[in-house]
Amino acid sequence: MIKLFDTHAHCDDERIRREFGDTDKYIEHQLENGVGAIVNIGTNLDNSRVSIELAGRFDSLYASCGIHPYDIRFYDDIEKTLDELRPMLAQKKVVALGEIGLDYHYEDTDKDKQMAFFRAQMALARELSIPVIIHDRDAHGDCMSVIRDFDDVTGIFHSFSGSAEMARELVLRGWYISFSGTVTYKNARVPVEACEATPIERILIETDSPYLPPVPHRGEMNHPHYSLLTCAKVAEIKGASVEEMAKITYENAKRAYRIK
Repeated sequence: MIKLFDTHAHCDDERIRREFGDTDKYIEHQLENGVGAIVNIGTNLDNSRVSIELAGRFDSLYASCGIHPYDIRFYDDIEKTLDELRPMLAQKKVVALGEIGLDYHYEDTDKDKQMAFFRAQMALARELSIPVIIHDRDAHGDCMSVIRDFDDVTGIFHSFSGSAEMARELVLRGWYISFSGTVTYKNARVPVEACEATPIERILIETDSPYLPPVPHRGEMNHPHYSLLTCAKVAEIKGASVEEMAKITYENAKRAYRIK
């Protein structure tokens, strides 16, 4: 039986809670349907704590903790925020700091504040020697500038939307490239080219559940077990079988997150 590692999901997201009610039962259902492991992602202090609690209840669920560029609006004092984040990152099932990064999609974005939080969290990752999960939306140049400044910090670029050239540079710097349902879309030339350029030993798959569902579920709610569809597309691009790709990306995820 194929076992998948969904490297990026939001199982405690409000949309999932509204639809399914019991988060634990929802996670159980995913783990019973071909998903061997999930990293549940924190985007602020509150849901990072929830992610840790959930990971404590499931052997195959891991947590990340961090402040997403959208969620910096909840915080003004960076040092105080990081003081609260630091002990969370020391918890046993926490495997990364994230998701963090930059998102310039909206016109009213406070780029200076985003950059300040991003750089502060990268410095914290350097201090703690922990992998990071990068959110990069319409901010490739500035994200790469920070990556180059923190050349001893590595991790995962989630739901990768950059160019093949960017993927090659990140791989040379020790990063993993994670592909979501967007790689299955009809107009997905850029992520497909990036996937072609990424060595198979540096590829991860994710859902970003409940967001970014793969074809044929585009427009619906996404779920961790849909990672099979993304895995199948990545396997097609790389000329491998789905079974081979599932096994390879599972082992890649364990290395990326330093899971024994």
